[in-house]
Amino acid sequence: MLADCTPTFRPRSMSGESYTRWRSSASDDEDDDALEEGESGAGRSRPGAVTVITARTRPPTALSPAAQARMVCVMVLMMLVCLVCVGVGVCVGLAWGYSQGSRHSVEHVIPAPAPDYQHAHRVLSYLQPHLLHDYMRKLSETPKPLLGTFVESVWETLGLRVNTTTFLVHLSRPDEERPNTVEVTYVDGHKYVLNPLPHTVNSPPFSAFSPAGEVTGPLVYGHYGRREDLATLQSLKISVKGAVVLLRDGKIHNGAKVHNAEQAGAGGVLLYPDPADMRGPRGGGAPYPNGTGLPDDGVIWDTLSIFPGDPATPFLPSIDHIYRSGRSSQPIPKIPVQSVSAEVAQTLLELVGGPEMPEGWRGGLDTVYRLGGTWRPEANVTNLTLAVNNVMQQETVKNIHATLPAADESKVVMVGSHYGSLYTSPGAGLGALLALSDAFAKSYLTDGTQRQVVFSAWAASEHGLIGSTEFTQKYSWWVDTTMLAYLNMDEMLRGTGCLRVMASPVLRQAIREAATQVMWPMGEAVNVRDGWRMSDPLLRTDVHFSNLGSESDFASFTAQRGVPSAHFVVTGEQWVSSNSLRHSQYDTYQAYTSLLDPDYSWTTMLTSLVGAVTTVLSESDLPPLRMSDLSGDLYNGWQHFLDLHTTALTNSGYNFTSILDAIQMELITLDTMLSGLDRWYHSRPYYVHPYPHPFPGPAHYRQVEQRLRWLANLERGLLGPRGVGRASTTNLMIGPDPEDPYRAIHYPHAVQAITHALLQKTPWESVHQELSYILAALTSYRQLFPITFPDEHHNTTDGDFAEPQS
Repeated sequence: MLADCTPTFRPRSMSGESYTRWRSSASDDEDDDALEEGESGAGRSRPGAVTVITARTRPPTALSPAAQARMVCVMVLMMLVCLVCVGVGVCVGLAWGYSQGSRHSVEHVIPAPAPDYQHAHRVLSYLQPHLLHDYMRKLSETPKPLLGTFVESVWETLGLRVNTTTFLVHLSRPDEERPNTVEVTYVDGHKYVLNPLPHTVNSPPFSAFSPAGEVTGPLVYGHYGRREDLATLQSLKISVKGAVVLLRDGKIHNGAKVHNAEQAGAGGVLLYPDPADMRGPRGGGAPYPNGTGLPDDGVIWDTLSIFPGDPATPFLPSIDHIYRSGRSSQPIPKIPVQSVSAEVAQTLLELVGGPEMPEGWRGGLDTVYRLGGTWRPEANVTNLTLAVNNVMQQETVKNIHATLPAADESKVVMVGSHYGSLYTSPGAGLGALLALSDAFAKSYLTDGTQRQVVFSAWAASEHGLIGSTEFTQKYSWWVDTTMLAYLNMDEMLRGTGCLRVMASPVLRQAIREAATQVMWPMGEAVNVRDGWRMSDPLLRTDVHFSNLGSESDFASFTAQRGVPSAHFVVTGEQWVSSNSLRHSQYDTYQAYTSLLDPDYSWTTMLTSLVGAVTTVLSESDLPPLRMSDLSGDLYNGWQHFLDLHTTALTNSGYNFTSILDAIQMELITLDTMLSGLDRWYHSRPYYVHPYPHPFPGPAHYRQVEQRLRWLANLERGLLGPRGVGRASTTNLMIGPDPEDPYRAIHYPHAVQAITHALLQKTPWESVHQELSYILAALTSYRQLFPITFPDEHHNTTDGDFAEPQS
């Protein structure tokens, strides 16, 4: 390389002109040149000399001392110039060779900096129990109509930038003048209302989006109202046609069980909380005020809306001039429904006859459980009348948003919770959101975050996730192009002792790492990741995640828009929901503080975990990401799908073999691709460095932007077509179970198509169509990422791909 960088000149023939050759040292080549020109050895220059060669040879002339000194200076100067030229040539050659070689392999990597949790620790230092307690207390003292104003004032006082988004939506309300009634008529003609307004409430209980109407008929007990429960009644020759069906709360979404009863021909539905579900080891223990079990007069306020958003504007925002469908075409029940207490349910069961319950159907009421269909002779009852007077009205709802200053407003991490409720709420989620925003304001208000953090309070959530869904529908472009993640804070505690995190696979590695920075409320020097793992009833070697259904405001982000999302909940031991007061008149700040979390340690832990995840996503140069979490989850979900449905597909008479095999191969290809991306992303941990210094520089930031696009597109690339004729969700791979939206399943649209085909509602060709959407999405998914990756000489993974693992 040095020889290449040193210029030499070899004239073929000599003329009267002279030429000059610079040289830094004598070489064999120079000796040969001198011999070729007929020079004698005495005529050769010393190393470093400047030799002037002419066509004629002149006798040497002695130099004066001054001339010799000048000659020495010139030689030294020329030597320095040569050294500089050599150095520059070496650097240029190395840079050129490196740039050429980097086209084919990654030879140079720069280790990623060790995770810096200084930002998280700064936020967590402000999240003290007294801060959360103070916000929850203030919320409990604020009248319900003024909650929005209170939230706005808090964020304005903190110095955050506040704005609102409003929508004109349809909401279901009870008629304050004509409460809903459950009335029995006796043989002698007199009537008796079984559900007078409980003395513990000041607003009539109701089931949101039940239509107004009246039905008179017999009473039938239908257990939880699942399809299999109604099939059992049919096998026992108990007809529900025209009857009022008594169903227990729990197991599946109340809207789903009402839909099942309506499909079976029921005239109306009564929903009640059975003590077997609401008390005892699995229900909170003793009834309130001695425990978090629901008393016998407790009533549950709930919604029957299965699809998120305003039911009159599916897939469209509820703004001016938008088409609104009539009630007959809205996805809400067509039969009257009312919530009642366990006391009312027991009175009704004491009046009905018929056979006793099947094994496993008996609950915790102090009476004989009978299926009904007839009345006991000694009860002297002729019929039961359910009268529902709910009203549907248009109301303006307002979401409230607060933002911090940020260096990059094109990448957003949103943290949200609902405000308000159907009746009452302790305000735990909203209080935690305000406390978290308080801590972020104290930490970042001056300098701002790296990526923008937005805090959102959603309106009309308990009616059916209306505020958040309308927001994502109106601002779909902004959601699709800017949001990196959505973190949900709602119903923080369903007990104490265990942690359950429902999260998109894309976010799971960030949550794992953030969990090491927060302390577990039980035990000394135990972080959340270890406490979470040790409290897992299945004793796994690492923390376990669940997929997301549609039980809270994350649904519109993940199931409709493909935004990576997470929902955090503390439960009782064995993952049991031991707080049975939720959504009842006893779900209050007093109950939360006195019974559920008196020292606010669990509330503080969960809020701190969300705060740590927020800082990891907003402040990390590259957020922690393990993309193979997604491919492993999809592969395992596909195996479960095949286990459940292969028999039905085989017996259908339709040939599904080819497309099932094609999907299987695409999932294997997907895992190979995402595993390669994992090695090329951040988690080795190395930054791939195929660009010259300076580092970091524009080329480095371009690579960071590219990897952030991968994070944002990992789930957005798995969405299917949108349309009113399809389900309300578009995520083809993971989403709410159409039969029970609170539960998440894999490949939900294909599962629904199989269910409809088995019920002979649609042909088996529709299953092929849904499977084709899955195959098409997986095939096009490859185009989101590089097809090939650089050869990696620093690969730390083990072996080649065999099969995806969870």
